[in-house]
Formats: sequence, structure tokens, C-alpha cells
Amino acid sequence: MQKNRRLNWAPIMFLALCALLIAAALLFGMRALNTWSEYDAESRITPVPTATVHAIKVTRDPALVTNTPAPTALYMASGSAGAMVSELQEILLNLGFYTGVVDGQFGSGTRDAVKLFQQQHSLTADGIVGQMTWDMLHSGQVHRIEITPTPPATDTLAGNIPMLVNRENPIPEGFYPRNLVRIQDVAPEGLFLYKIRNLMAVEEAVNALIKMVQDATSQGIYPWQISEGYRTYEDQKDIFDNYVSNFMEDGFTRSNAVSATRQTVADPGQSEHHTGLAFDLTVPGEFFSDTAQYAWLATYCWDYGFIMRYTDDKQDITGFLGEEWHVRYVGLEHSKKMQQSGMCLEEYLQSLGY
Repeated sequence: MQKNRRLNWAPIMFLALCALLIAAALLFGMRALNTWSEYDAESRITPVPTATVHAIKVTRDPALVTNTPAPTALYMASGSAGAMVSELQEILLNLGFYTGVVDGQFGSGTRDAVKLFQQQHSLTADGIVGQMTWDMLHSGQVHRIEITPTPPATDTLAGNIPMLVNRENPIPEGFYPRNLVRIQDVAPEGLFLYKIRNLMAVEEAVNALIKMVQDATSQGIYPWQISEGYRTYEDQKDIFDNYVSNFMEDGFTRSNAVSATRQTVADPGQSEHHTGLAFDLTVPGEFFSDTAQYAWLATYCWDYGFIMRYTDDKQDITGFLGEEWHVRYVGLEHSKKMQQSGMCLEEYLQSLGY
């Protein structure tokens, strides 16, 4: 018998697929060749630009030219710390501009030294160490401090009455109290917490403060933090300007910002902290008026020669809102009389005929 033959489609399909691929390749090649021809013709018409850079002379508008140096990565200012600050202090110390401790902490003493260095080296005296100041410190043009006459230190405890510093009785720029000491060098270790390093004040006032806080601590009233002591004219200006700037950022006009600042911050030259006799005492993380420390201070500070300088009920006279944390040393004779009379310092001096 004759067997039925089945057609084998596999070779046929393979040949068809090959033919299809060949046709596709031919089509793609023709299109690529056509595209290249178009590109070649276009490139002949429009030459490819070269990397040649042509200099262009620019004439700057003189009104737009400033002397502000370009910002640099080097920046040291108040609050900076570390090895570079130590190097800065060491150089300024050797040149006579800095008289403090080389501790790597950029405080007010370091800032004032930098300002003086900048003034005497024809740099912008902003107290900030940028690249220009740093380069000058390490240049062959650097020179030692040039001593100029300065006003003599003032004995803020001299005389028979307490010294008055307020808006009507400012101190001049350059004022410097006599007998300033660094509180940390005089106070027993661990007695105080310090919000700011290297705080200073007049020695007699510091000794009275130490005695007062030691007695309070022995009665279980602690801790005590000193947030502020002596403050220079420049320090006060920085604080005042920062408050004004913050108010203006909140939408105040400059005039309103200055008025708002004056409710709680004295103008430069008008702060009691310039005397070296005033202290701000606080408790970390707490409202001072709600603490046992405040209650004790308001009751007993008078027994150590201190007064509560600014209270809400005397705001119209002192010109400042109440500051429970601010105490002022006036000496025991005056503090007891003021406690008994209920007078603020302005009223007390007026009662004495001043």
C-alpha cells in the first residue's frame, strides 16, 4: 500500500523568515544611507562651531562697583571653636592684640582683638576672620599692636552713691570699669553654671555674688546660672542690632523695630552691664520668675548689697519691662535702704538730691 506523505513546513518557514530579515536589512540600510547623505549636505552648508573663545570687553557701571570681597569658605566669628581659633588666638597673642586664654573659643575677647588687628592693618573691622584677614595674619606685612592712649579705667564703685547708667545717663564709647575679673577664676568650681564663657565683672561685686549664692545653695536653693556679666559697648551694639533685625524680619518697620527693642534692650552705652556691677541670673530650661531661686533672690539679695533693678511696677521710671533675673550690686548700705523704702535706683538717687 502507498503511504500518505505529509508536507514538511519547517524548511519553508525558515527560508521565508530569512528572506524577510534580508529585506528589512536592505530597507534599513537604504534609510541610513539617505540620512547620512542629508546630514553630509547640511554640514557643508553650516560649518560645525569650533571651541575658540573670543574675548569680550565689558565696561562696568561704576555705580555697581563695590569693595565687598567675594565670599570664601574660611569664616570664623563669635561662636566658632576649634584648632583654627586656637591658632588665631596664638598669633594675636604674640602680636599683642589678644590678652586672653588660648582656648579655641571665639568669644568677645577674641572678636575685639580681631577688630583691633583689622583696624591697624587697613582691613574692614568687622571682627570676622575671612580669607583676607587670615592671609594678612600670615603675611610679611603683619606688625605688632600699635599702642594708642586709651581712657583710664573707671572705678564704678567710687563715691558715696551708686553709679547710674540709663537713657539719660549713658557711658561713652571706650568706657572700661576698673578691677574686672573673670568670674570663673574667682568663683569656687561648680558653684555656678555659665551660659557664656569668660564672663567678667568687678571683683567686689563678684565676691558678694559668690557669698550670696553659696548661702542660697547651703539652704538647698540651686543650681544658679550666670547668663551675663560685664558687657562692652560693642557687645551691647551687637545685641541691640540683632533684636532690631529680628523684629524687622517679622514685618516691623525699622522705627517700630527700634521702639520694640528698647522695651527690653538698652541702647549701646545705656546698659547697666557696662558698669561690671550687674548680673543676669537664670535657671537652665525654666522661667526664672517661676523658680525657687527667684523667690529666694527677691527676698534676700538686699542682704548682700544687691537690688532687683527692673520691676514691672517701676517700668514708667526705669523705662524697661520687669527683668526678674537682673540684679545690680550697689553695696549693703544702699541696698538695705532701697529695700525699706521700696524705691528703684532712679527714685533713690533723686531722694538723695542727685
